[in-house]
Amino acid sequence: MKSSEASQCAFCGGSLFACWSAVDSGGHAWDYLRCGKCDLIQLSIPSKEEWKRLAYADDYYGGEFSKFTGAVQELRAFSARRRAREIHRMTGCPGRVLDVGCGEGLFLKAMRDLRWEVEGCEVGERAASRAEKLTGGPIHRGDFQSMKSSGGWNVIMLWHVLEHVEEPAALLRQLGERAAPGAWLVVAVPNAASWQARCFGPSWFHLDPPRHLFSMNVEHVRTLAARGGWNVRDVRHFSLEYNPYGWAQSLLNACGFRRDAMYETLKSGSKKRSLWRVAAWTLLGPSIIPAVCESAFRVGGTTVLYLKKNP
Repeated sequence: MKSSEASQCAFCGGSLFACWSAVDSGGHAWDYLRCGKCDLIQLSIPSKEEWKRLAYADDYYGGEFSKFTGAVQELRAFSARRRAREIHRMTGCPGRVLDVGCGEGLFLKAMRDLRWEVEGCEVGERAASRAEKLTGGPIHRGDFQSMKSSGGWNVIMLWHVLEHVEEPAALLRQLGERAAPGAWLVVAVPNAASWQARCFGPSWFHLDPPRHLFSMNVEHVRTLAARGGWNVRDVRHFSLEYNPYGWAQSLLNACGFRRDAMYETLKSGSKKRSLWRVAAWTLLGPSIIPAVCESAFRVGGTTVLYLKKNP
């Protein structure tokens, strides 16, 4: 997406029309456009520079040592280890893995512990520094396109990254060009066709203004992946790490509380935690029920696609 003047869908070329307005956690208002042909939802931005300044301020990455603390950080680490073990079993033996937008390196550490050769890239300096300390190796500062690696990865992870990227189709194509033959690509994205997205609209937590440039559904990812030389092998619709929380925070947003206030106060470095921690644990239990139900109907709040590079 180039600017707020966009009139055509970045994915299919269909006409765009205004659909939502949402206020971010900092109080800035953002407009959203929907494609009348494929239902893609696209953020309208004033300029690339202004968008980056507001989207990726230092507080986005939490405090000094980790993005979150306590049980939340433990759940993230547990989920990363679980993903690593599953991928290790799926591939059968260690190889080379790339994590695009690796954050603080939890997944890369888990893969390294399984004796994989790990590489990562991250645009945030604070997160990249944490990842280097955690993995014991260098992390590229910047996006994938600026990496000088020789490629040849057996597994590539795009964990809640594609929705942040200005040109998702180009990224998937470039990954396919540099991946090893028969490589696996794992893509996790919020699902704009989910029950929670349809129920809460502009209050949906995973809309995440202004960081998410696109709100996609499974078919969007499937189509873009096919253009880039990838074939979808499996789609998962439940995430304990993301989906119940999506219901809880979306409900609070819809009730008029400051957007994503509970999420922001759970980050490390936040000084206002006690009340929102109580709210989090009170709401998360019941929120598992709608999260499981939407997943059973294959419209989970977030989805994970497992793709294999075409021969």
